[in-house]
Amino acid sequence: VKSYEDLPRFLQFREAQLNAFLGAKDAGLDKLKGPVFLNILGNCCGAPPQRDFNSFAQYAESFTKMGELVGWLKTDIKDGLKVGEIFQDDTEFARQIIQGPNSTKLRQIKGGLFGKWYEANEKGMLPKYAIDGEDIEDVIKDGRLFEILNSEVLDGIGHGGKASKLITGTDKTWYVVQADCLLYQRKSTKVEEKEVEKEQEQQQEQEQAQENENEKAIEKEDKEKKEKNEFDISLSSSSTYQFSTTATSGSTNTWVDKVEEKNTEKEKEKEKLIEKKEKVIEKEEKEKNEDLLVPVLIRLENKNDGEKETFWHPPEQGTVRDSKTDPKHLSWLLAKMYFRCADWGIYSIGTHYARAHAMNEVFATSMYRNLPSAHPLFRLLQPHFQGIIGINMQARANLIAPDQNAFAKFMSSGDNLLDLLVNCCKELDYKSMVVPDDFETRGLKDLPSYFYRDDAVALWGILKGYIEEMVSLSYFSEDDVTKDEELQKFVEEIKEIGFGSFERAGAEAGADKEDKEDKKDKENKEDKEDKGDKEDNRGAGFPKCILTKEKLVEYLTVLIFNVSIFHTSVNFKVNKYLGYLPNAPPSLRLTPPAQDDVITMERIMETLPQYEVALATMVITEVLGNFFSNRAILRGDHGRKQIRIYGREHGRFSGTRGLYQKYGQEHGEI
Repeated sequence: VKSYEDLPRFLQFREAQLNAFLGAKDAGLDKLKGPVFLNILGNCCGAPPQRDFNSFAQYAESFTKMGELVGWLKTDIKDGLKVGEIFQDDTEFARQIIQGPNSTKLRQIKGGLFGKWYEANEKGMLPKYAIDGEDIEDVIKDGRLFEILNSEVLDGIGHGGKASKLITGTDKTWYVVQADCLLYQRKSTKVEEKEVEKEQEQQQEQEQAQENENEKAIEKEDKEKKEKNEFDISLSSSSTYQFSTTATSGSTNTWVDKVEEKNTEKEKEKEKLIEKKEKVIEKEEKEKNEDLLVPVLIRLENKNDGEKETFWHPPEQGTVRDSKTDPKHLSWLLAKMYFRCADWGIYSIGTHYARAHAMNEVFATSMYRNLPSAHPLFRLLQPHFQGIIGINMQARANLIAPDQNAFAKFMSSGDNLLDLLVNCCKELDYKSMVVPDDFETRGLKDLPSYFYRDDAVALWGILKGYIEEMVSLSYFSEDDVTKDEELQKFVEEIKEIGFGSFERAGAEAGADKEDKEDKKDKENKEDKEDKGDKEDNRGAGFPKCILTKEKLVEYLTVLIFNVSIFHTSVNFKVNKYLGYLPNAPPSLRLTPPAQDDVITMERIMETLPQYEVALATMVITEVLGNFFSNRAILRGDHGRKQIRIYGREHGRFSGTRGLYQKYGQEHGEI
């Protein structure tokens, strides 16, 4: 099939969906025609207008107007402006690069610093103050040093900018710079503070107990005095009445004084509670930065031009007087921009297109070719894969085709999409798609405040539970799995044809170990030609066959998670982050600075792209990162109709409706 129009009707979009996608794209790109026409006219008649941004403040003012021009929602514009207020903060930078659109690259450093990081540390490029004065070996031993490596994926990817004259009116090189980042997790003081807090609470309890005893003693003394006065009155004559009354009155006054004293003490207690609450609020504010990751070293290398690599670290806290003029702050800010620029290309072509789209097309194609429509797994998978082949055909025709390359209009690595795609595909790996195992392998299982992992693992658990029960409706034993020829052909085609030319990522690190199920299969089924669902290094590590129900559940969970939950996490609502230019520039117009360059704000603004590129970026992030108005979400009446369609209760499929409702409710709670 060479074009979208040649696809069978059931693989195409509904007409309304197609019109929504193309309409949003064309409407956005139409906004570029005016500036582009003026640039063409300027090049013919003189000089085209130069629309550089001269400050972050000016860009923020233009951002609102550009957002309205390309059709952004007011809420998205508002959110983008919020990003503009905080993007220079190191904790915000770290938050976005580990749990934003490109959330799959973070890895814990184990055993020590190696390679470039080791050399940089030996040369003193990583100052001790950046890691709060700690010893680097202790930080690594505690598991609090992490890295994101982009260099290998960008190796061999040439500079961009071929479309720069058409878009901006000026021939400019858009530089592809290799960029890696080292991140440090601050040491938590929460345990020590809890111990101190516990001691304080015990002391307060003791003081309160003592106060209670004192109050009881006072009450007892007052009671005894009152009884004595009453006794004196009963013995006194009328002539001594005045004396007795005076005595009683004095006792009453003493009691009133005691009450007032107690009220004063209560007021003091209230003041103490208010003071304690204020300290708690202050403590919570302080703890916002506890356990969080911060970038401490960035490596940049303009390998295409043979320039020497440079290393950049944050300025020491308290040494920056003015963030607009301080060279130390500005050099660190510019280094972070180069990293985000590298991250932009890898996210869009690797994380988003290669993994969240192209891989899913392999799964869908094999499903349609090998599983009959009456097959229980077809019924399970088809609702998730519906439309994936059609949307990928549209993307190849309208977004990444050589003559329709939308990314070349704004992204540094956009002129070399095919080479970048090949490099990104080298990182695709079945084991990294088994979500809980992936986080554990990368050393992220216990990383605090890692919300992407928390949500992903929770949703994986719900999805896996649902699939496990669905599989059990049709497969009652391991033999049912091994003897299902259609299932085995479906699995084999994904590995041998879909990913046949792929080597598993990290295969050179050593041979794979067989899992326990594979060993069990070898022991119990020695008469079979293929003695396990072992994942070898070919075919991106995908299994060639599946012999157990447990493995089948894992396999199906990988496929459905990737096409649904993973795609959602890296695709929708990215415009407010990637669409705000200084936060995540998709292209940069100057080479990275030398190690001893003095960076100014003028240098940064000259490095950032021009107005037309900013506009194109907002268009593409809006088109790719938002729900279309006609997109159907499975909720309410529509959701119940889908349950009736996909959950008919008859024969071996009985009970599916209940499973949809049960796991749909759990998913909704998350």
